[in-house]
Amino acid sequence: MANNDITYVRPEVRAAMPVWKKIRDVCKGADAVKAAGNEYLPFLDPSDKSARNKKRNADYIQRAVFYAITGNTKVGLLGLAFRKDPTMTAPDKLNYLRDNADGAGASIYQQSQQVTENILEAAREGLYTDYAAETDEAIILRYQAESIINWRTKRINGRDQLVLVVLRECMEKEDGFAYEDEIQYRELALENGKFVCRVWRKSADAGSFSVDSEYHPKPKGEDFWDEIPFTFVGAQNNDPSIDESPLAALVEINLGHYRNSADYEDSVFFCGQVQPVISGLDTAWRDWLQDKGIRVGSRSPFLLPKEGSFTYAQAQPNTLAKEAMDSKRDYSVQLGARLIEQNGAVKTATQSSGEQTASTSVLGICVSNVSEAYTLALGWCARYLGIKGEEYRYSINQEFIAKVAESGMVTAIVNAWQYGAIRDTDMVRALQRLDLIDPADDPETVIDAIRNGAPNLIGGNNGNGE
Repeated sequence: MANNDITYVRPEVRAAMPVWKKIRDVCKGADAVKAAGNEYLPFLDPSDKSARNKKRNADYIQRAVFYAITGNTKVGLLGLAFRKDPTMTAPDKLNYLRDNADGAGASIYQQSQQVTENILEAAREGLYTDYAAETDEAIILRYQAESIINWRTKRINGRDQLVLVVLRECMEKEDGFAYEDEIQYRELALENGKFVCRVWRKSADAGSFSVDSEYHPKPKGEDFWDEIPFTFVGAQNNDPSIDESPLAALVEINLGHYRNSADYEDSVFFCGQVQPVISGLDTAWRDWLQDKGIRVGSRSPFLLPKEGSFTYAQAQPNTLAKEAMDSKRDYSVQLGARLIEQNGAVKTATQSSGEQTASTSVLGICVSNVSEAYTLALGWCARYLGIKGEEYRYSINQEFIAKVAESGMVTAIVNAWQYGAIRDTDMVRALQRLDLIDPADDPETVIDAIRNGAPNLIGGNNGNGE
């Protein structure tokens, strides 16, 4: 019997959701991790259900210190990827995407930054290209991994092609000055070679979802779409399979560090509380002190028998938890955590580059996948608007380490150009790689400016030093 439940979630998505939640919680920081309670910290003495033990566990969580290792790493990697603005090559009719890519005011730059962030976290995102008839503009919508609940591919004309994608959407339903969240499902299907979109909503009188609207998007000048304008974005590749998060290993170390911190802070609290100890008392003296009470302080002396003594007992600190924390911190650096160490030594560009290889290689794959997905989406936008024969490309920076432009290197490049050893375009591209010329500038435009401007690199106004 066919399953016609639009809310069906694929098993691999259901299995991945707890992992995605854990990674997102850790990336959000201490508030999200501690709000999860004992999800990330063990419950002490689970057989004891008393209010006292519950209070002890609440204090155990409260005293624990969560270090934002993973979150800071993610922000650092994003900073490396977007230290230069992405470059977009597209027809003039698509320039509006630079300021409003999704129809809600987010630029394609901002949107691609959000997509890259989610790729680092969940290793998965989706881009759907739609058409806004009101403005006669194609828009790019992004969907997080948790919202892409179902899909299906089929071999068509020698290649695997999406024939079904189901997206879970959360809409705001007005309720006076407040609002209520309302869930709906968007079905993207390829039926008989034609793309159709259906929106499923739950009716007021029925408990199940049914089709509320159906439409058949058409590219300008064409009768129908022969593909679904949707692409997955992954950390390894852009196929429908679920990739492992680039930050997954670091998240486990971060949570282990958090558990060690909880034990360490609990030990600090316990060891920091001294215990008064009185010895040498007989029963009568003990009862007398208990009856009269004991005050400790320079102005509150109390009497003891001849052989009696008063002292303080204090537990020895447990350094094992602290050592485990330090070990995990060091390991997180090896995983590419990019922690700032207290080291005043000046490092060469080669040393710095080598230390970041593990992080940047993974980051390079991620941003390459995001760039390819947006290039594909730009092509769909152009097709929606009937633009043909134009070049379109979106590229996020992959030079994560700023190159140091040594004076000797620049002189050698310019001299080689002056003596005709390299072409004009080679010289411009070499200086662009050193960030001396904006990488987004067209080399031919730069060459024209050099030749026609005053003065140029070799002096004078006409390129011959005069």
